[in-house]
Amino acid sequence: MSGDLIIGGGGSTAVATAELFSRARDLAMIGVRLHDCLAELSAVDRGVTAGMLRDADAPLSAASAERDIRDAIATIGATRSRLEHLGTALELSAERYGEAEDALHRLGQQVAAGAGYLFGLALPTIALVLLPAAVGFLGGAASGYALLSAESRRALGAALPVWFRRNSRALSDPGVVEAVRLSVMSADDVGAGVLRIPPDLARLVGDEGLGLVGLGTSASVARGAAGRLGALRETGVTVERALPVVASPAVTFAERAARIPEGDAQVRIDRYRSAGEADRFEVYIGGTRDFSVVAGTEPWDMTSNVAGIAGQDAGSSRAVREAMAAAGVSAASPVVFTGYSQGGLVAAQIAASGDYNAGGLFTLGAPAAQVAVPTSVPWLAVEHTDDIVPALGGTWASADPVLARRELFAGAPVDTSVAFPAHQLSAYRQTAALVDASGEARVERTLGALNSPERGATVESTLYTATRVRP
Repeated sequence: MSGDLIIGGGGSTAVATAELFSRARDLAMIGVRLHDCLAELSAVDRGVTAGMLRDADAPLSAASAERDIRDAIATIGATRSRLEHLGTALELSAERYGEAEDALHRLGQQVAAGAGYLFGLALPTIALVLLPAAVGFLGGAASGYALLSAESRRALGAALPVWFRRNSRALSDPGVVEAVRLSVMSADDVGAGVLRIPPDLARLVGDEGLGLVGLGTSASVARGAAGRLGALRETGVTVERALPVVASPAVTFAERAARIPEGDAQVRIDRYRSAGEADRFEVYIGGTRDFSVVAGTEPWDMTSNVAGIAGQDAGSSRAVREAMAAAGVSAASPVVFTGYSQGGLVAAQIAASGDYNAGGLFTLGAPAAQVAVPTSVPWLAVEHTDDIVPALGGTWASADPVLARRELFAGAPVDTSVAFPAHQLSAYRQTAALVDASGEARVERTLGALNSPERGATVESTLYTATRVRP
């Protein structure tokens, strides 16, 4: 059975399950109804006094009813007071939980950074001891890789999903996922240790300080090193447009998740036309299609993944921009972005670029935690805590979206028939429906911002297929 949906972020310290927020909302609604009842009874009580009943020689039952009304007023007042105290207690518990969780995350990152720095300091000594074996192994591996044909290299990269599928149970453990998240965040600290940078300076320029170096720096270094072996090299892209079809407006998170393209097309753009209004657009971006580290014909590959995390020009990002230009999206056009996995990273980066009039952002399982999306862009991010892919994007230090999380396989066996079972789009679509059903205030505000207020709009939907240009 899947775990509870936990909602946090969005400018608030409150973090709790959707059920808790639902109970708090129910208490507030009961309080409103009791207030209405209290107002009606008080009006009756003021309109009919004990003196009026005596003057009218009313029966004893009328006087008894008067006393019952006053007793009811007192009981309702006391109940309202208890409900207010209970609601306040629920809110405080959510805030305290959020503060504790945030403190634990900061502590974990600091510990991981320190451990990474110490490992970097010791790495030259370790390397010296293991140098003969390491040189032989790495030299042989590099020579063998260099001698492989392009097709063989792509086949080697295609074998990665098989390995992940065989190890999906261990890789879907939330503890392992969190360890991966902290490890990628401490990669720059390892480098600082190797270079013997003073610890205080390393902390100042790293993720725990000014953020001048971090995950993006580490990804850039990895990409540069791989490029020497012919891997992770970017190419040009071309984009083909399919014939547009008539569609209906998307008004929920689940409906948006359902529109994320699969198959050959990687991008879907819906154009909303309404009389007297400027056209607005919704852009849907799919996830990684090719796990090879050598660029082939698919732009949604590992080359674009690493380039995107490094904050560099990724082929998938260029393809989305070309598709948007072909669809008629201008810098002034209102546009909402929805993206899954690598598509979520691309969506966040384009929304954060300032090149477009971004009206909202919805990401699912995206390694986009390091993307500094402005707070003026409403953003809902969905993550499974047993999904290793969003963990590769590091910790949420650069942005504060409304963050909806749940453990997909809590109390249930892990699906080993696919690689990254907690990362499957079908599972994220189910979670999107749970987010819609939560009714949490931050979720509702974000959804309201994504939905345009116009009525009677016609929707024209177009799919776009991108291809890499072979060097």
